[in-house]
Amino acid sequence: MLLRSGIALAAVLLGLTGTAVADPGDGDVSTQVVGGTRASTKDNPFAVFMVFTGKITPICGGSIVAPNKILTAAQCVDEGVTGPKPVPPGSRQIVAGRDDFRSTTGTVANITKIVLHEKYDGISFDFAVLTLDRKLTQKPIQLAGALDSGLYKPGKNATVLGWGDTTEDGETSQFLLKASIPILHDADCTKFWGKDDEGVDIYDKKSMMCAAHKGGKIDACQGDSGGPFVAGGKLIGTVQSGIGCARPNSPAIYGRVSTVNAWVKQQILY
Repeated sequence: MLLRSGIALAAVLLGLTGTAVADPGDGDVSTQVVGGTRASTKDNPFAVFMVFTGKITPICGGSIVAPNKILTAAQCVDEGVTGPKPVPPGSRQIVAGRDDFRSTTGTVANITKIVLHEKYDGISFDFAVLTLDRKLTQKPIQLAGALDSGLYKPGKNATVLGWGDTTEDGETSQFLLKASIPILHDADCTKFWGKDDEGVDIYDKKSMMCAAHKGGKIDACQGDSGGPFVAGGKLIGTVQSGIGCARPNSPAIYGRVSTVNAWVKQQILY
């Protein structure tokens, strides 16, 4: 399993039983989110990216869910050494309203608080809510909830957004990109990801959702973790993990936002 944060320590193979990791192919080199097109924060004001404090290169994505709250992946802010433990808030910043990460437009906000989901174990419930030192002017996105099961219907498309790598083991995109990806049956991911060393399914259909183009070529990639997966104008998922990027017959895992709707709203209150 390859986590999709752009942090070197997090983007490692976890050596899980039943997960075969092939060598990257020599396919065509895309110039886009792999296989995506240009997007804008004007049309997607909720889309933000995370950087190491004082740096400009995106390491993860995120979504504005309240004026001073960001939903992202726990892997992006997990110390990753002594078990689930948040990194110091001051080590990361959030950038909003900036399409071109090399520009100086938009707002750079400091993180004052990081909360990892209490069930996060390095794989399942890969969610974190960040509190910022200011209220952003960009419009938050609405969270999918229990009544939005139709947005998760296999065969429907959702849109992923991010500044991540444009090819497997490639370079970070200078601009915000988007790509439409079909939702798959949970059974596709359960079968593909197999079981861990204790015989437990790696794919947790309660906290995860499954999406991919079966022919590959279009996908999220490293640096997109935590970024938005949107359908029906709502945030239905967050980028989590995959085997490489845009490989054929390789279902990717996204965090299932409807499952943590109440938890996120609780964090927004504090």
